[in-house]
Amino acid sequence: MGAARGRGGTRCGTRAAHRRAARGPRRRAERPDDLRRLRQCAARHVPGRPARSGTPCARRRHHPPSGRPKRRRPVEPPGARPMVPGRHLLRGVRVSGESFRVDLRGIVDILSHHLYSSPRVYLRELIQNARDAVVARSEVDSDAPREITIEVEDGGAVVVRDSGIGLTEEEMRSVLATIGASSKRSDFTRVRRQYLGQFGIGLLSCFLIADRIEVRSRSARSADAPTLSWVGSSDGTFSITTAQTPLAGAGTEVRVQARADDREWVEPARVRLLAERFASLLELPISLQTGAQPQPEIVSTRTPPWRGSDLEATAWCHREFGFAPLAVLPIDVPTAGVVGVAFISDSPGRVGNRHGDTVYSHGMFVADDNVQLAPNWAYFVRLAVEGGDLALTASRESLQDSPAISDVKGQIGMQLRQGIEHFALSDPVGFDRFMDVHAKGILAMAASDDDMLDLVIGHVPWETSEGTMTLAQILRLSDDVQYTSSMTDFTAFAPLLRAKRSLLVNGSYVYGSEILRKVRERRGHAARVRAFDPHAFLDSLPEPRQGGAEARGLEVHARAVLERLGVDLDLRAFAPASTPSLFVAAPGVDHRSRLADDAAEADPWAGLLSEPEASRARPRLVMNVTSDAVRSLVRVRDERVRAEAISGLYVIGLLRAGETLDERHGELLSSTLHTLITAAGGGE
Repeated sequence: MGAARGRGGTRCGTRAAHRRAARGPRRRAERPDDLRRLRQCAARHVPGRPARSGTPCARRRHHPPSGRPKRRRPVEPPGARPMVPGRHLLRGVRVSGESFRVDLRGIVDILSHHLYSSPRVYLRELIQNARDAVVARSEVDSDAPREITIEVEDGGAVVVRDSGIGLTEEEMRSVLATIGASSKRSDFTRVRRQYLGQFGIGLLSCFLIADRIEVRSRSARSADAPTLSWVGSSDGTFSITTAQTPLAGAGTEVRVQARADDREWVEPARVRLLAERFASLLELPISLQTGAQPQPEIVSTRTPPWRGSDLEATAWCHREFGFAPLAVLPIDVPTAGVVGVAFISDSPGRVGNRHGDTVYSHGMFVADDNVQLAPNWAYFVRLAVEGGDLALTASRESLQDSPAISDVKGQIGMQLRQGIEHFALSDPVGFDRFMDVHAKGILAMAASDDDMLDLVIGHVPWETSEGTMTLAQILRLSDDVQYTSSMTDFTAFAPLLRAKRSLLVNGSYVYGSEILRKVRERRGHAARVRAFDPHAFLDSLPEPRQGGAEARGLEVHARAVLERLGVDLDLRAFAPASTPSLFVAAPGVDHRSRLADDAAEADPWAGLLSEPEASRARPRLVMNVTSDAVRSLVRVRDERVRAEAISGLYVIGLLRAGETLDERHGELLSSTLHTLITAAGGGE
C-alpha cells in the first residue's frame, strides 16, 4: 500500500501536483511529471461524468484517508475568470477568446488631438494612398497609366482618383475596415521603401472632417474584376456592395463629403494650397480640378532644390524660407538615401535656436519644422532634404528617432563643415560676408562645441600683434602664442611683443578667451599657447645699467612726481623707442574701477576688510629709457617744466593703455600742456 502512494499522499499522486500548479509556473516547472498527472486527473474528473470506480484517484476523492478531514474547495463568484489555467481547467471552466471593441469616434478623437497636427492631413493621406496604389500597379504592370486626379465638387466634397492597383472585396475588408492594417506590410514588403503609407490608419484621417467616406475600386489583378463600393461611417459601420456605376479601368476613387462646420478644408483655394504643399515634389503627375478652373492644373512634378542649379535653389529658398542665402551647400548621405541642400542664412540668428528644416519622404512633404537632421551648432543653416530610407512616425509628420537618424545627423554635420571650408576657399568675398553676419554666434557655439571649434580654428580671423590671421595660421607661424582677454593690455603691449618677434592674440572679444583656452587645452597646444601676463612680461624687460647718472637722476625726479599721483615708477629699456611710457594697473585691480572708487567717498570698513597685499598694491608707470623724450627729462633745468613733462608721460601711458581719462586727469593734462606751451614760448 505504501509503495502505491504518490508524493501527495494519494494513490494517484496528484495532490501535491495540484498544490504546485496553484503556486505558479515556476513551481510547476520544477516537477516535469506533474503535467502528466494533472492531465490524467482531468480525464478522470470531467464535469457531468462520475469518477471511475476502482481507480486510486476515485477512492481518494470519495473515501478520503481516515483521520484526515475532507477539504472544501472555495466557492468562486459567478463569472470569475481563472488566473491559473492549469488549476481551473481541472474543473472544466471554458475559456473563450474575445476581441477588443473599438469606438471609432474615440479613435478619431485621439488622432485629431494626439497624432495629427491638423485636419489638413486628410488630403495628404488621400494623395499618399493614391500614389502608393500607382506604384504598386507599376510593380506588376510597367505599362499601366500613372495618373492621380483631385477634384473639388461644389457641394463640399473632395474626390481623389488614381489608376493604381485597386482593391478586391477581401482587401477592402482587411485594409479599409481594419484599423492598423496595411496592404504594404504583406504584399509589398519587397519594395517597402518605395511606399509612403505603412501604418494602416491613413484613411481614418478623413473622419477628421467627414462622417462618411465613399470608395469605389476596381482591382487590376484580373481583367474582369468588378467595381466595388465601400462606404464607411464615423459610427464604425461599413458596407461593401457592387458599385452601380462601374469604373472604366482599374484604380480607386475616394469621395469625402465634409461636414458643414469643416467646409473650410475642402474649399478650392485651400485644397490647391494643400495639394501643392504636400505633393509638389512627387514625380507622378497630379492634376487638380475645381469648379472655378475649366482646365486641370498640375500641382506636382516640381524640380527639388537639390536637383536644380544654384540659382534655382536660391529661388526656392527665397520662396520657402524667405531669405536669399549667402551660400548653398550640397548634402548627400547615400547609405540612407538622404539628399538635399543647406542654405546659409543672410541674417544672424539666435545661438542654439535653430529654425526648422523642410523634410520630404519620396517626394511627399513631411514637415517644415524638423530639427532632427542638422547639428545644434549649425544654427545659421536651414536644410531642404529628401529623407530617403529614414522611417516616418505614425503621423508621418516627423522622422522616427533611431540609430539611423544619429548616423545621418553626424554625416550632415561633417558635410556642413566641409562645405563651409570649400566656401571659404572658393569665394573669399562671400565668406567674409558670412563671417560678418555670423562670427559672434559661431564663437559662442565654439566655446562649447568641439566641431564648431574646428571651424573657428580654420576660418575665423583674429586680431594679433602681427596683423589679422586665423588660429590655424597663428599656430603655423609661431611656437609661442600668447593671448590676452584685456583690450587694454593688447593695445599697450602689442607693439612691444611685435618688437620682440613674439605674437600676442587679442582675446578680449566675446567668447574669445574661452575659445583660446579650449585651444590651449588641446593635445599638443598646451606648450605653445599661454595666457599673457603683463607683469611677468615687464619684469622680464632689461633694467637700465646700474650706476648710470642719467638713470639715477631720472628716477629721483620722476618718483617724486608720481608719488603724488599714487603711482609707482619702473624704469626699463625696451623696444620700440617710440613708446615712452606704459601704464600698468595693479595686479588684480581694474584701474577704471579704482578711479571711480577714488572719486567716491571711501568706505572706512573697506580698508579693514581688504587683504594687506591688495591694499599695498599700486599701479605703476613704466618709463622706457631708450626713448628720447624720457632721456631728455634729466636735461631740463626748470623743475616745474620737468614735473609737468613727467605728468604728461603719465597721461600718455594712460591713453596708450586704453584708459578713459576722468576729470582729474583731464585737468592734469590741461595743466601740462599749458606749462609746456608757455615754456616753449619763453613765457612764465
